[in-house]
Amino acid sequence: MQGIFLSDITPPNVIKKIKGVIFDCDGVLISSFESNMWYYNWFKTRFGLPDMDKDEEQYVFAHTVFESLKHILPNENYQEALELRDLPELNEALSYIKIQDGLRELLVWLRDNNIRMAVNTNRTDSLSTVLQNLDIEEFFSPTVTSTLLPNAKPHPDGVFYILGEWGMKAEDVVYIGDTWVDEVCASRSGVEFWSFCSPKLNASLHIPDYWVLRNSLEKVTRNVWSK
Repeated sequence: MQGIFLSDITPPNVIKKIKGVIFDCDGVLISSFESNMWYYNWFKTRFGLPDMDKDEEQYVFAHTVFESLKHILPNENYQEALELRDLPELNEALSYIKIQDGLRELLVWLRDNNIRMAVNTNRTDSLSTVLQNLDIEEFFSPTVTSTLLPNAKPHPDGVFYILGEWGMKAEDVVYIGDTWVDEVCASRSGVEFWSFCSPKLNASLHIPDYWVLRNSLEKVTRNVWSK
């Protein structure tokens, strides 16, 4: 829980100068809890199992689809579940996804101020569709999914890949996430971690919403970074 809890009265000089922002996806760019619940409970129902309990809900929110299905289903159902993933009816899960309030305005501000943006997520092949549906894909390059590199989060491979693509050092960027997986990933890569709506995480900065972050960045750009 250590770190600064950002608000409209936070002194702007607490925010370091940055050249890039790495975002997690679920819970950070998008509100997807309902979508994930619908998706994974579909598999539970398919195999005659009860809906996920609280521990399972938290697990699937932070892990890859492969890890999640293996965690919530008996071993004998796992392979069939992987084959069922291609069923068109599962696309209904996408209809439950919403963009986080104030995010688009923040992305526009970052782009206008020449701050790079990337995504590092444990989603698989659905990421591009999600970003396209919300009309925000253009803001991010690169986008790293759990299948792009040998190791998914919390391994730091994704962050190192992004830094390499950008030609930047760890101290040039920040990582915004909402789970312990993001916290550990940022720590292992040496990148400063900012938590989004997750005050219990160990972060340098705790962000309550994107309106406050955008306003704070506007102040620090005008009053600190420009000097």
